[in-house]
Amino acid sequence: MDATGQQEQHTGSAGGDLYGVLLYYKYAEVPDAAALAAFYEAHCRSLALVGRVRVGPDGVNATLGGQMNALEKHIAEMSSNDLFVGTDFKLASCDDPVDERVARECGFTSLSVRVVKELVTLCCNPALAPPEISSAGRHLSAAEFHSVLQNVAGTSLNAVASAEKKEVVVLDARNVYETRIGKFNVPNAKTLDPEIRQYSDLPSWIDKHAEQLHGKSILMYCTGGIRCEMASAYIRSKGEGFENVFQLYGGIQRYLEQFPDGGYFEGKNFVFDHRISVGSLKENILGACLICDSSFDDYSSRCRCSHCRMLVLVCPTCQVESNATLF
Repeated sequence: MDATGQQEQHTGSAGGDLYGVLLYYKYAEVPDAAALAAFYEAHCRSLALVGRVRVGPDGVNATLGGQMNALEKHIAEMSSNDLFVGTDFKLASCDDPVDERVARECGFTSLSVRVVKELVTLCCNPALAPPEISSAGRHLSAAEFHSVLQNVAGTSLNAVASAEKKEVVVLDARNVYETRIGKFNVPNAKTLDPEIRQYSDLPSWIDKHAEQLHGKSILMYCTGGIRCEMASAYIRSKGEGFENVFQLYGGIQRYLEQFPDGGYFEGKNFVFDHRISVGSLKENILGACLICDSSFDDYSSRCRCSHCRMLVLVCPTCQVESNATLF
């Protein structure tokens, strides 16, 4: 990280002891998920990588940490497999995990490879079939996404033509503890934050607020892109009036790499590894302490609600003054 605490984008070959984090996913038919998982187990351990890999019949989702040269070798190996053609490997250099407790809770002290029924669970009801991933919304690069937002904000005449013909709404597909510390803020645009506790709550929110989406051009975003794939397909499955769905390809991570000043994104991007969050050059704070309401956006203390166990923001002063058993 640089002096501002911003995540550095990896652009070339790294050497030595430089640490990094790699995120990627791929929706594709996996003929033998168990065999691919076994390969991941052996290959990642041979490179001393840590983190999480989920392999299902519908593809792979991976968040890995380790030495940059080892992560580069992993990318080269996976890129040689036809299954991963077109995969966006998001590799960034960062500091080594220094807080053992945070790293352990984020799964960054060991390697976990699991075979799952589906990469992400959009709906808790097993009787309901998930939407077809082939119906997912159109991918917009960070530059295209930004161009549409510029057009909506009235600061540019350039935009993706198919999105500028209709009223644009910006929909966040993340959980409320993520959106509390960072989100897109676009002048003249309707931005929707479902404030869901977990991803599987999103379909019911979409159903209840369908009138806010009907007939609109919907721009969706999440951390790295995977949650928008299934969610955008769900919206489009609702039929006429829900066809114009677009998603930020590579998620907030790619957007902040493209626009290090933050662009239209305010605050920090919550990430599911030891970094906890990644900011921009703006260094503005959106979050607030749950108790005293002072500006605060640091989840490193890992305070949780005693009822639902969701992460909450509690500043150091309030942590000391409050009953610790409440969090």
